[in-house]
Amino acid sequence: MRYLFLFLPAIGWGLMPMFVAGVKKSNIYHQIVGSVLGAFIFGAVVTLIKRPAFNTTTFLLAMMAGAAWVIGQCGQYYSYSKVGVSETMPISTGLQLIGVPLVGVLIFGEWASTQAKLFGFIGILA
Repeated sequence: MRYLFLFLPAIGWGLMPMFVAGVKKSNIYHQIVGSVLGAFIFGAVVTLIKRPAFNTTTFLLAMMAGAAWVIGQCGQYYSYSKVGVSETMPISTGLQLIGVPLVGVLIFGEWASTQAKLFGFIGILA
């Protein structure tokens, strides 16, 4: 059961563009407010269940990450209205599949060994 819990964000993230783009007469502001409220409610429930430790640094980093997420979401929602969900999502997902590992390597020091870096970058290229 705990592994099924791990898939909830991915399932929600995959279904969200269809719901957001399907709401007629909504603008980017309404879409982002709905997304932020949904993420906040989900995060609040998980926080009540898991009881993670917080400090000032963690809070500020989370706040900056959230601000960056909102900026990215606004761009993504704007692109839904211009080119459609079916063309936006492959580009967005592809850039995330490339960007997230690179941030992990360059900023967080993942893939410490040369072999890990070699196979990681080959994986990204593939």
